[in-house]
Amino acid sequence: MNNKIIGNVKLENAEILFKGDNNIFICKDNLTLENCKIRFTGSNSLIYIDDNPYPMSLNMRIGNDSVIYIGKDCFINKKSHLYATERKNIIIGNQLLLSFDTYFRTADPHLIYDTKTKERLNFSKSILIGDRVWIGQSSLILKGTVIGSGSIIGGHSVVANKNIKSNTLYAGNPAKKIKENVFYGAFKSTHDFTKEDEENSKYYDDNQYIYEKDNHTISLKEIDKDLINIEKAFDKIKYIDEKISNNFNKNRFYSVGSN
Repeated sequence: MNNKIIGNVKLENAEILFKGDNNIFICKDNLTLENCKIRFTGSNSLIYIDDNPYPMSLNMRIGNDSVIYIGKDCFINKKSHLYATERKNIIIGNQLLLSFDTYFRTADPHLIYDTKTKERLNFSKSILIGDRVWIGQSSLILKGTVIGSGSIIGGHSVVANKNIKSNTLYAGNPAKKIKENVFYGAFKSTHDFTKEDEENSKYYDDNQYIYEKDNHTISLKEIDKDLINIEKAFDKIKYIDEKISNNFNKNRFYSVGSN
């Protein structure tokens, strides 16, 4: 009961399903969802998709008291999966470049306990992604992962409980640091490059995709903690608008990393 869809969303072979109560799906401008299923399986949860000119083809499942937020101008290839459950969140900044068949999971499907203490070992954690992050094909982004703005995750990587510094390349299973101080350029594919394109790509004289900590930097973990403590989905929208959607500072999601 009292579930809401806010905004103009065009569904092409896609559906939004509500099972619980007091859930909100909100999108900005004219969003197109293609060949996907979005499921609210709990209550008091929010899926918020910001201004995006590109059609999205992804499956999402959200449980109780959780948030999935996708920022502005994200390019998501077919078909990825986002699962935010056990009262945890998936927060994604602006200009995400997401390749095919990537999974985001805040929880393990089943519970694991210690044989001696009988205590649970695998508690769920949120996934927090900064601005202009590129995630390669068939990667698995698992609970507790924080990726700072400007970072790159190589294809078929498994990233679990990592705190990745901005402008850093990680790859592998498990993902390991490959190189620091990197960035990727414009959303232009090299597949059809001419010889002239290749020559022009040798140098990118611009600092716009290099991030650093400044007075505008905020903690993604603090945002996550605040959202978990906000009870109502409508109040979560107000918080996201203030802290994320209407925050245009370049270095807002810089991360110093830790592993």
